[in-house]
Amino acid sequence: MLLSANDMLIFIAFAVLTGVSLWILLRPLRAGSALSATDRSEGEVALYRDQLDEIDRDLERGVIAPAEAEAARIEVSRRLLAADEERSKAHIASSDPRWRKATALLLVILVPLLALGIYLAEGSPGMEGQSFAERMAVPPEELPLEGLVIRIERHLKKQPDDLRGWELLAPVYLELGRYEEAANAWTRAMMAGGVSAGRLAARGEARVLADDGAVGPAARQDFEKAAELDPAEPRAQYFLGLAEIEAGDRDAALSRWNKLLASAPEDAAWVPSVRARIAAAERSPAVPQAEEAMIRGMVEGLAARLEDSPDDLDGWLRLVRSYKVLNEQEKARKAIASARAAFAGDEAALARIEEAEKTLAD
Repeated sequence: MLLSANDMLIFIAFAVLTGVSLWILLRPLRAGSALSATDRSEGEVALYRDQLDEIDRDLERGVIAPAEAEAARIEVSRRLLAADEERSKAHIASSDPRWRKATALLLVILVPLLALGIYLAEGSPGMEGQSFAERMAVPPEELPLEGLVIRIERHLKKQPDDLRGWELLAPVYLELGRYEEAANAWTRAMMAGGVSAGRLAARGEARVLADDGAVGPAARQDFEKAAELDPAEPRAQYFLGLAEIEAGDRDAALSRWNKLLASAPEDAAWVPSVRARIAAAERSPAVPQAEEAMIRGMVEGLAARLEDSPDDLDGWLRLVRSYKVLNEQEKARKAIASARAAFAGDEAALARIEEAEKTLAD
């Protein structure tokens, strides 16, 4: 196969890079380095010998006293002996360069062979050269998933209001585990095509996955809005049930999921998942026995606080749910009555209290 001019330039560039890399690797192995340990030791020995000669000259000229000269000779001689010993060690280490040559030879042979082996195993040596644009200009079904994402992203940069593009890209992001990007893609889809129950539920699902399976406030808001727009939206009802399980309201979750199953087509793909969730919730006790004492203590503390500060509507609703979980219906009804008395005249608060009372009958 003949190589194009571009292919030849690429091969030459890689050859030059390989040569430079080998030169850098082999440079420390050259025996004639100007900064070798032998050269340094030789210089130190010569320096200390010059210092001994200088001491003798200073003594003859009367610059230093004999006692000082003797002390200086002893110190310089000690250093000279140490430098000479280092010179001998360096000379022995550098006298046999065979290990250097063997190492250099191995690197020269193994580096290109390793690169060639990897290319033959993982690359495509028989493929004709193609530009990136040519590789992307194939039917979508022939592209790998990552290539499809790149193509759609490039298209959406030019046409950011393409609803179909965002609705195609968001599920692919989800499949690739890019959950935050999937949520953002659904946001862009709603900007382009409007808010719908399905798009809200899909964005909420992406947010749950991004939060390691927890139904956070933003995701729950998406599901609640989706359920308002379409009470039969299955993803919204399913994840709202999970949020209720996380809040300790198992009965509310079971009621929601059973209603969802009652209206579901038998061949719906999500039906087995909901049934499995219902079975798991029914097998587990509403309150684990090991935690019941602790929970009762927390509930009693909440009830005492509400007696002193009865203007906390969320606190009353939480107390009602807690009594329901503990299967203390009478206390739950008394909490409803106390909440009504505290918020008499507040229609919005009374409506929420009425909704909480309805759950006691589920």
